[in-house]
Amino acid sequence: MENNRKNYYDAIIIGGGLAGLTAASFLAKEGRKVLVCEQSDQVGGLFNSFWRSGYLFDGGIKAIENSSVMMPMLAQLGLLEQVHFHPSPIALIIGGNIQVIRQFEDVESYFRMLQEFFPSEKAGLKKILQDTKTVYDLMDGFLSFPIPFFDLPNTGNEVRAEWFRNQGALFTHIPRALSLMRQDFRPYLEKHLNNSNLINILSDLFPDGTSVFFGLGYFRMFTDYYYPEGGIRTIPHLLSESLQNWGGEIRLNTRVENLLFDCGRASGVRLITGEEIRADYMIAAGDLRQALTQLTPETMLPKKFNRKLKDAEVSHSVFNVFLGIDRSVESLGLQGCSHVFYHPDLNGISENDRIHRPDYFRHVPQEISVPCLHQNELAPQGKTGIMISAMTSWDYNGGWEREPAEYESLKEKYTSDLIAGLEKFIPQLNDHIEICFSATPLTIARRTSNTKGAIMGWSYHKERTFSRGNFLQMKSSVFTPIPGLLTAGHWAYSPGGSPVAVLTGKLAAEAVLNDLNKKAEHKK
Repeated sequence: MENNRKNYYDAIIIGGGLAGLTAASFLAKEGRKVLVCEQSDQVGGLFNSFWRSGYLFDGGIKAIENSSVMMPMLAQLGLLEQVHFHPSPIALIIGGNIQVIRQFEDVESYFRMLQEFFPSEKAGLKKILQDTKTVYDLMDGFLSFPIPFFDLPNTGNEVRAEWFRNQGALFTHIPRALSLMRQDFRPYLEKHLNNSNLINILSDLFPDGTSVFFGLGYFRMFTDYYYPEGGIRTIPHLLSESLQNWGGEIRLNTRVENLLFDCGRASGVRLITGEEIRADYMIAAGDLRQALTQLTPETMLPKKFNRKLKDAEVSHSVFNVFLGIDRSVESLGLQGCSHVFYHPDLNGISENDRIHRPDYFRHVPQEISVPCLHQNELAPQGKTGIMISAMTSWDYNGGWEREPAEYESLKEKYTSDLIAGLEKFIPQLNDHIEICFSATPLTIARRTSNTKGAIMGWSYHKERTFSRGNFLQMKSSVFTPIPGLLTAGHWAYSPGGSPVAVLTGKLAAEAVLNDLNKKAEHKK
């Protein structure tokens, strides 16, 4: 093995989504020999964009939220100046009225808007705002680059001392933060608020079981939301090009059949073509259950770990509708906002509704993205591309796996229902549609191989999730029971999302680099 270093890698990354590309980029930049195996015909995973009839659509993630993670990562790799980001104010449409949040540094503007709608809830909103600020302070302090909390053990004494001088006061927030991590979001809101409509507005965008810490942290995107020039695909394309310039390799349309082992340690991969490739380390940057149950013999995993892995539930999925309309973006009444949270129904959506309610898509909260508002070239002149996303369950109305004719019929019905819901705010929208198509959880499952089309990794339910913890445990989340095999992405740590993908990708790369450096020192 050691005699054939030409076909031997320091690390093989399974999956070319954001987490995999982040890990590969940090390794390649340090001169390590890296191979990314991506099963599809393009990198990016949920970070993908495509053209259709002159419109550019983002197929998964629409924009960058929590830029305090993404942008410093790009800066650390020396790539930030190669991307132009368009900041976008967020709009909320509630009860037929639109409210715009334009102050990017002032989360209080969001709560002031809520107080205007619900003046009797001022005291409760004040308490929630206080907790929100606690979450933000901790996220900024512990997760900030280039020296996040996780990296302190790898830095010198002087650097650690400086960090604690700057951030040490944050430790006073930890007891409250840990409490918020252990609480579920909706019961927390019901404790502080009385108005059911307000509770629905704040909670409907989250699955049941979402922790308070994550729910409050999600509000951050209302004041920190950016569209990359050229669509979301700009990010994975930049990472892909850069890691190859640093000597890394990417193989598209390359599916791993199983992992290889030597003396109980992961030592390579076997592709479905039969080709075997060896490496010192493997990083599974896709669906962790598939990586550990389909690519790995069951005997390699501890029984308790294997049972938990098999029993854990996965997160929700989404139903996406893509529209090209023959109206200008200015005529839609969005007041300069590229991203809109739309609540067509204030009565609320329950977990049971997500599975059984026949007219669910007429009432479900929608996320609406209109990137051509900032980039006219992303749609034909005088026209607008709109992306609508609605949270849904894999099991909704009997499930998405059906006979082709029935599947297409239901998809058409759900698309019409979602558009009908949006027409409450944009009248006669249906009359101006030039192109219309949709993507279901089944589409996502086929494209990404994520179990049940899950977009956030594991379920949030404490009793049914695989890896729900506090963010201080994120560094340890990239390790698996199998020596030589690490993981990264939203399957490594719950709740997931693009910031977690970036952080775990970097943490996995650091773990590999630390081990390789120790081995090099030992050989001296």
